[in-house]
Amino acid sequence: MARYDRAVMVRDNGWTEEQAQVLLDCLNLSGSVPNWKPEHLQRLHDWCSARRKNYQTIDAQLEFVAYDLCSIHTTVGMALKQATTREAARSAVGRYVKTLQR
Repeated sequence: MARYDRAVMVRDNGWTEEQAQVLLDCLNLSGSVPNWKPEHLQRLHDWCSARRKNYQTIDAQLEFVAYDLCSIHTTVGMALKQATTREAARSAVGRYVKTLQR
């Protein structure tokens, strides 16, 4: 799936194209196991297993992140939706990325 298509998929969760692109840029997913803290990797794995998705694919990881921001980390998800600039979106997403990464 092309990077633009992923942005469209994430945007389907209520984010603008620019907000979705900032999210994608900040996550820096490579199509393998993300460099996340063990507890977040476990949540990703469990979420993907319940949906019969491969947790090592970018598409499954993006779906998980969208779910996570809309269901668990709703404050970050709302801050992203309300961001009117790339900088504001980056700031909102940065807090979330810091919680995920080692």
